[in-house]
Amino acid sequence: AITELAELPMFSQPDPSGDMPTDSATNTRDDDFQGGLVIRLPPGVLKDLAAIDGVRACRAIALEWIAIFAAMIVCDRVWHPLLYVLTVMFIGGRQHALAVLQHDAAHYRLLPHKRWNDIVAEAVLAWPILLSTQWFRRYHFLHHRHLGTPNDGNRIQYHTHTPTGKVTPAWTFPKRKLRFVIWVLPRLSGLAGCVYVLRAYNRLLTHGSWRYRLSAIAYFSSIGTLILWGQLGQWFLLYWLVPLCTWFVFSNLLRISGEHSAIDNANPFYGLTRTTIPSWFDQIFLVPRNISYHVEHHLFPQVPFYRLPELHAQLMMRADYKESIHITKTVGNVIRELVT
Repeated sequence: AITELAELPMFSQPDPSGDMPTDSATNTRDDDFQGGLVIRLPPGVLKDLAAIDGVRACRAIALEWIAIFAAMIVCDRVWHPLLYVLTVMFIGGRQHALAVLQHDAAHYRLLPHKRWNDIVAEAVLAWPILLSTQWFRRYHFLHHRHLGTPNDGNRIQYHTHTPTGKVTPAWTFPKRKLRFVIWVLPRLSGLAGCVYVLRAYNRLLTHGSWRYRLSAIAYFSSIGTLILWGQLGQWFLLYWLVPLCTWFVFSNLLRISGEHSAIDNANPFYGLTRTTIPSWFDQIFLVPRNISYHVEHHLFPQVPFYRLPELHAQLMMRADYKESIHITKTVGNVIRELVT
């Protein structure tokens, strides 16, 4: 898996069509599941669902950033400790939404042109939350191709398994209530977030080509200069770093746990992935931008985030799918399944 990860390209090449590269021998995408699962939709239906709407994607990006700045201004002007806690949760949820949008970009589903897809993803989605779309794509495609196997990219990135293939204690679910609380605390308190920030900066400045590293250095230097020049250090700390190190890290890891853990299903594919139907609270604070339609995403990664509910509805009309999929309503019920 490490060898395969190293061989994946660090930079995408421009392609006016925006289509994902495929293996001509097997007609499969680079992010297709390789486990032999066959679920088909009529070609016309799938083509329609997979169509990229750049305007819709840009609108989503703009709305997330507008919501972030609006929350900062409101909290600063109407200061109250409880309002600040709510603001941290809200902004952390919007940071999570930025991560979901860059996830679409990693699958080349954000903008039709690949080069602009990646430039926009890095500049306004990934780098602000210390992610790298290029790096994410490398291990995430392994996650899609080799789901649940030793070559699964999540095992490499998150260290979910030991070298012998045993699930590590941190990623063992369901947990007893006390152990779940112990799992939550460092992720919600900011301790895990501080580690995330340090590791993320190191990865951004030491991985990839020199061109990529210099671009990252110039980007973060410009942001740092702007913060110092505008005397925005306190705002940056209170309204960006605190949400990033607390609610963003917590909600992101909770979502990943819910996507692939504690699923009571013997099927070799459906037993590894859960779809969650979110409440309005979940959509705002925990699983934004339809990311919880996760089985559907693994089956058809070419479908962008705004069409996943429609894809879910199409698949639910199939008896074989409806009888096999593990669906949980609301993240609260997912937590109940993660806790014994």
